[in-house]
Amino acid sequence: MKNKQYKLDIAPGVVLALFSILYLARVPSIQEFTGLGSTPLTNRFVPYLWGSVLLLLSLWITVRGLRKRKRYLAEGGKPQKTDILGALKERWEVVASFVALALYVGFMDLLGFVITTIVYVFVQILILTPKEKWKKTYLPAVIVSVVSGILLFYVFRYLLNVLLPVGLLSVFGL
Repeated sequence: MKNKQYKLDIAPGVVLALFSILYLARVPSIQEFTGLGSTPLTNRFVPYLWGSVLLLLSLWITVRGLRKRKRYLAEGGKPQKTDILGALKERWEVVASFVALALYVGFMDLLGFVITTIVYVFVQILILTPKEKWKKTYLPAVIVSVVSGILLFYVFRYLLNVLLPVGLLSVFGL
């Protein structure tokens, strides 16, 4: 077993666990809106669900990494210092995904849900696609991102009556 393999599980697992704990700590600050009171679920339910699932998965990844480390050490391996920049370059998709997600959230109010979702889904598809396949991926990525952005807006806005940031589309009265 390579020395790096267990580290690729432990570090992201710990970071995601800390992120999910901070996320769950902020959920109670969401102003509760019960709507018409026809359901016991409030607008805090989904954030609690997402945060709890993220916490469980991150703990599972961390435990998996610790087990790999234990097995590596039992096989006679010796821990070495990790080259953080090298690890980031090796897993650039993870870093790029977090940057894209941060930009998605940051520009949501200005540009609106539809535009930011279309751009985010397109960029995320390119991030997760090997660079040598990008030429074949552009058209399907544009189609998927446009359809998903518009479809999600329609579902949330008109079927679920969830107000989403309209941003630049407010010019068209949406």
